[in-house]
Amino acid sequence: MPIREKGYYKWDGELKESYIKWLPIFINGIKEVFRKKRSKLLFSFAAFPFFVFLLAVYVSTKPELRMMKELVKQIQSDAMLFYSFYTFGPLVFFMILLSLFAGADLISVDLKFNSFTLYLSRPLTRFDYIKGKFSIVLFYLLLFSLVPGVLLIIAKVIFLGEFSVPLYVFLSALIFPIIISLFLSSFILMVSSLSSNRKFVVILFFVLYVLSNSIAGIFQGLFKSDYFLFFSIEKNIKQFGSLVFNIKPDFNAPAWISAAILPLLTFIFIIILIVRIKRAED
Repeated sequence: MPIREKGYYKWDGELKESYIKWLPIFINGIKEVFRKKRSKLLFSFAAFPFFVFLLAVYVSTKPELRMMKELVKQIQSDAMLFYSFYTFGPLVFFMILLSLFAGADLISVDLKFNSFTLYLSRPLTRFDYIKGKFSIVLFYLLLFSLVPGVLLIIAKVIFLGEFSVPLYVFLSALIFPIIISLFLSSFILMVSSLSSNRKFVVILFFVLYVLSNSIAGIFQGLFKSDYFLFFSIEKNIKQFGSLVFNIKPDFNAPAWISAAILPLLTFIFIIILIVRIKRAED
């Protein structure tokens, strides 16, 4: 590099257009979430379901070990293993918490400080902004769902000494967490775009999630029809999982309905998110 005297001189660098314009939003967002108070504690607890199933997989390959009998009995087939893991109550609960922790303030803070002008005055489109925010929530959701699922496959190969997972189960174990993570990401970002108050966003997200389960249970009890369980987000996740992994449905209703509901809701949430951001720009 040449040594220059003090003063002004012509810049001789080269401008290059980035094809991943949302990458800085993603990188900065990942760091911000990781720096949050109690983040390490939440991540430690969120990894707990993986270690439970890792131990169960190990025990299932060692008949002489008489441990975790009920869970081992549940995961005798590979399809049941991954269905049970991805719909495991604590894992679903931590996915909800991770959605809130990583995504509750992603849009609401920008609404609070009116940051859209700063974002979109740069060479960023509205869709670059949305992709950046989505990628942050997806990163943490997939880190504690898809990645452990892949690690369980690897662990089973190591414990058995052979790759015995059927192809459809292997593909299902990759596709299912991605679809659920997309749904939860769109859900939390949509709610985050409704208010500049983070506490309101957290409460509203929890209320909508819990209310969906409560309403489903109440109507199912009143009318004695399992079709009302489609009002429940948690039940839809389980029912959709039974379809993807080709096992007995979680309740007595066609599983393909959940396969339609979750993508439809994801699409609706994204449309609402786009409309809210467009209004915030104006």
